[in-house]
Amino acid sequence: MKKLTRLNAALGMALAVTGVAHAAEDSYKFSGTLDMGYYRDYDDKNKTGSISRSNVAFDGLKNLGNGMAGTVKLNTRFFLRDPKTGDHLVNEDTKYMFAGEATAGLKGDFGHVRVGRALTALWQNDWAYDAWYNYDQIASPAWQMWHAGNAADPNASQAGASWARLNNGLFYASPKFAGGFSVDASVGLKKQTGDKNNSTSVALKYEQGPLNAMLASEKNPMGATTNFIGTKYKFGALTVMGAYDDNTHADGKKNRSTAVSAQLADGKMTYLAGFGRQMDNQKANFFGLGATYAYKPNTNIYVSYGKKAKGFVVDKNGVPQPSADAIGVGVNYSF
Repeated sequence: MKKLTRLNAALGMALAVTGVAHAAEDSYKFSGTLDMGYYRDYDDKNKTGSISRSNVAFDGLKNLGNGMAGTVKLNTRFFLRDPKTGDHLVNEDTKYMFAGEATAGLKGDFGHVRVGRALTALWQNDWAYDAWYNYDQIASPAWQMWHAGNAADPNASQAGASWARLNNGLFYASPKFAGGFSVDASVGLKKQTGDKNNSTSVALKYEQGPLNAMLASEKNPMGATTNFIGTKYKFGALTVMGAYDDNTHADGKKNRSTAVSAQLADGKMTYLAGFGRQMDNQKANFFGLGATYAYKPNTNIYVSYGKKAKGFVVDKNGVPQPSADAIGVGVNYSF
């Protein structure tokens, strides 16, 4: 019951006002992803569990007339684990009942406004510029490098930081303007103990034909900043992506990186490759490879490989660690 009290009060209000689950004209959808793999991790240990993420989500919408609609979204993300360990179906963030998202909103010609817990504007959109969609802990350069050390909500609770999400936030997504431009923005509504300022995040997006690009900037509650540029271009079956990530930590330390990746579709097969380089610290590289087979419309079988160069990881004493690699196979089922 204690966890239930942490949901934003607006969620309950929206459910009551819009009647999402009761009126005949309401729409709702249950969806999710189950991901399970077997892999040798970067610590040289063999593991059974999710290589990316698993989740279960509920989306509801109520048509209010005059082009307006009330929305609600609840999303729980979790790792599948080896049942022999007794900790399978582990919630990714046990501080919150709906760690992925818990929002209520209003949608209309003006765009979509939500309140509650969700990804910041930066984190909501950066996945589009990585071949693995920032969703593979073995092979994805984005997973390994982007926004390192700059948690979106570092003092979310006494239990620790919320890495990509605001627990009490206001989120806005604009309609697409003439020329293919749109804007996403988010702001923290409440300061936690230890915060210096409210979180702010904005993303300017462009999409026209085969070209997709984004310029984003975020300042977290500790004053750390992240500036991000991403581009993507589709050449028929080949999609090429590039990104530049510029982090300045609260203590002024820089942590910048560049990354390029690509997807090549060939029938039921998709081949993936990515490369990233640290521009500060040890200036070390990261390399990833992967392949996905669309076994059925909602089931993919995949293999992932990643390699961290010497110095890519530095221990708590500042000592560069040796190079390391990881490899795994998995199955991803969506519903």
